Amino acid sequence: MYRSYFGLHRHPFDREVPTEQLFAAPVLDELHARLNYLVETRGIGLVTGEPGSGKSTALRRLRDSLHPDQVRTLYVHDTSVNPMDFCRQVALELALDPPYSRALVFRAIQDEVLRLARVRHLSVLLIVDEAHALRPDVLGLFPMLANFDFDSVGRLAILFAGQAGMRQRLRLAHLEALAQRVTVRYNLAGFDRDTTRAYMEHRLRIAGCDRPLFAEPAIEAVFNASQGLMRRIDTLAHHALVAAASGKARIVDIDHVARAAEEVRP
Repeated sequence: MYRSYFGLHRHPFDREVPTEQLFAAPVLDELHARLNYLVETRGIGLVTGEPGSGKSTALRRLRDSLHPDQVRTLYVHDTSVNPMDFCRQVALELALDPPYSRALVFRAIQDEVLRLARVRHLSVLLIVDEAHALRPDVLGLFPMLANFDFDSVGRLAILFAGQAGMRQRLRLAHLEALAQRVTVRYNLAGFDRDTTRAYMEHRLRIAGCDRPLFAEPAIEAVFNASQGLMRRIDTLAHHALVAAASGKARIVDIDHVARAAEEVRP
């Protein structure tokens, strides 16, 4: 309802942002560089953060930056499954018809990764989203899955993305073999005040806004209420714009943000 009122050509804080227009925050740029290093070295990486901190944005940016003639990207997000079902998901991502034996499907995955490396000269990246929900017996698969030629060569890059509790889980004794193989660790925190302001201005700019639309106290209120987490910023800013348009205001003030925070409060 507020697009036409504020002269925007799209909703500024929705999720449908082309990769080339994603906000390039310094923390996200640093993470992107580390993830590219992970792919190049075919290591195991872990990205953690609170819900809404930008993990999905970072994964999408990484996926879209990788050339399909160089890297085959696999994506698994249904993680609350048993080892057999997890292996079947990976096999299906590789376009395999998974056998009904876990040992056979495990071997089929490794054989296909080797074939892609040797025949098609492709690296393979397995992204495991919502990794904090993985069962211990599934987590125990990964050291074996990444073991090629007596663990002397890397063929498969693995990237776990999940909530902060995943870091604590890897400290458990029975997961030491996996923890030792993690070469990239990064925790995404919320933006600071200046980055929150820059992020909001960026999103408004790519939506066609050519003037300040949030008063400075409103931006401060969004930052305080969102703790700098991208998804919370998006939700609060969207509802604040609705409140401002409903009141026929030309600029979003702190009262509109307060109304938005009340609306989205659980």
